[in-house]
Amino acid sequence: VEGGAENVPYIVGMGRAAELLLEEVRVDEEEAEEDLGEGGENDDHEEERGKDPLVVESWKHHAVHMENMRNRLLTKLQEGFDEFQSRQNNYASKAEIAVLVRPNGPSDPKLRLPNTLSVGLKGVQSGALLAKIGNIVACSAGSACHSTDSTSCAEGHVAPTYSNILKCMNVEPEYAIGTLRLSVGPFTTKEDVDMAADVIVKEALRQLEG
Repeated sequence: VEGGAENVPYIVGMGRAAELLLEEVRVDEEEAEEDLGEGGENDDHEEERGKDPLVVESWKHHAVHMENMRNRLLTKLQEGFDEFQSRQNNYASKAEIAVLVRPNGPSDPKLRLPNTLSVGLKGVQSGALLAKIGNIVACSAGSACHSTDSTSCAEGHVAPTYSNILKCMNVEPEYAIGTLRLSVGPFTTKEDVDMAADVIVKEALRQLEG
């Protein structure tokens, strides 16, 4: 990769994430070997359960936790628009909150990555939103300015565009321009999710009411 390219920090970050993952796997493997080495019924069922049963179970647990946190984040974002919609009197029922907040990707949540939420906020410019909250909530925009001047984008001086990926996914422009991509992890807490949702909702509503 050419030095100084925009994605170099992300590549370095991905490399470090891989190192941390391997470190945790090694710890789990050592614990599994200790448990299986004690004898008893664990040894009898080693072949049936797999080479590293505790590692498998650990990551299954992580996946379930991350999926729960991802779903909670989506729910909190949807609920955050309830007050705004009730003030606007544009929607008849709470079930219609999803009109403004809609996840991208497969309609079946089980077919989405357990740790990733790509969500479109209708009427919101995600690039401008990130310019306001980027130092508080770590997330990425599904849209970007043609200009490298984030201030111009945030102030509405440059028309936003959005990625070819979202176009290929047939995400409507009004949702694509407001798309945020957020990730949770094995150690993400409910408090983390609720705080992030609150920050995003407040800034998104500021845009919608502005």
